[in-house]
Amino acid sequence: MENELLKQILAKLNEIDDIKTGLNEMNNRLNRMESDISEVKQDIIGMKEEIKEIKLEQQLMKQDITDIKQEQLLMKQDITDIKQEQLLMKQDITDIKQEQLLMKQDITDIKQEQLLMKQDITEMKQEQLLMKQDITEMKQEQQQIKLAVLETNERTKEIAAKQDEHEQLIHLLGMRSLKQEAELNRMK
Repeated sequence: MENELLKQILAKLNEIDDIKTGLNEMNNRLNRMESDISEVKQDIIGMKEEIKEIKLEQQLMKQDITDIKQEQLLMKQDITDIKQEQLLMKQDITDIKQEQLLMKQDITDIKQEQLLMKQDITEMKQEQLLMKQDITEMKQEQQQIKLAVLETNERTKEIAAKQDEHEQLIHLLGMRSLKQEAELNRMK
């Protein structure tokens, strides 16, 4: 009976060893699982950081988009302003052309100044050709039109100043003629 008891005890000890081996394997698995869980937690922390960075980038992009939309609105306003300025310039050019036509009539009426005025008319025609070229380029280069308008105004002022000078000369010549006639009459 002792033998049997010993056999049972040995069998139980073998079972306990098997259980210990199983427990050791379970402990190893548990350690690996804890290690895996730790790695997963680290990955989750990394992903959270990446998500934060992505959200920050999204906010920056949204701000950029908002800024771009504001710039577009400003550009649209600038384009509207430029179009209005172009319309005003076209009106100025039309007014200048009308003034030039009136000046041509004045030049024709002053027969004694024809030689001097023909040169001015030629210059005006050249200016008109330049102005026509400037008008066609106006759609592409608004700044050039401003310069052409200013140049035309200057030329117009010069012509008006020359006209005033010529009228004064004619007046002086007329006065001299009258004086000479008066002197001739006295001499007779």
